[in-house]
Amino acid sequence: MLRYINLFFVLGFLFVVGINNSRADQKQFARSYTAYTLPANALEFEFWQRGNIGKENGYFYQWKPRFEIEYGVTDRLTASMYFNLEETKSSENNFESEPLSFSTTSVELRYRLSNPNQYWIDPALYFELSYGGSEISYEPKLILSKRMGEFISVLNISSEIERNPMTSETVSDFEIGAGLAYELNKNVSIGIELSNHRNFSSILSNETGSATFIGPTISFKTDRLYLVMNLMPQVSGSPAASSGLDLIGHEKYEFRTILGIEL
Repeated sequence: MLRYINLFFVLGFLFVVGINNSRADQKQFARSYTAYTLPANALEFEFWQRGNIGKENGYFYQWKPRFEIEYGVTDRLTASMYFNLEETKSSENNFESEPLSFSTTSVELRYRLSNPNQYWIDPALYFELSYGGSEISYEPKLILSKRMGEFISVLNISSEIERNPMTSETVSDFEIGAGLAYELNKNVSIGIELSNHRNFSSILSNETGSATFIGPTISFKTDRLYLVMNLMPQVSGSPAASSGLDLIGHEKYEFRTILGIEL
């Protein structure tokens, strides 16, 4: 398996493939989902890069690339399958380094509950199931979004439950994410995203740590492809280290990029 993926090669490849397609699903946010789904029979490819950087001591970098295929089952229902990889580089702390390897396969469903602007807010439901041998997890999510002229707002409320079938150990997390974006023109939008994330040693009880992140997001899009980038520093956390952040269950910085194209 290649240790690194050349992003410029991926960009060039997707542009060449995408020039003959009609449109791509437009994303304004890297961390939060909007309630808007793919049209029926539409097919998209996405390449995600997720990074977690920085602990209290030493060097820490965790990279989580993801390859995803999305399909519009109906105008309201989008189904996805994706393959997750993970790599950790760490030194001079208590966290172990791990080589780049396959971690889990995931299946995701998003169902839009109403037509856009039918109500004062646009709701959708999300469910994700992941399996990776020693790990099985499921994540339900409520998605609320609203478009008002050039502004797009979003609120996500989710919980993920992860179980080890070998040991029956169960952990979970709970997250509230929000975002606000402004479309400068038809090709570029800028915005801000916020996330409060909490870890638990059982199913939504016995909290072990929490952290709040906030940071900018920028989205570039054409009729055929899009690129979204987001950087979120941790601004507060518990249990707090000397920096006032939770650097045991979370990191100092999180970044995400999403590159997508209609197939």
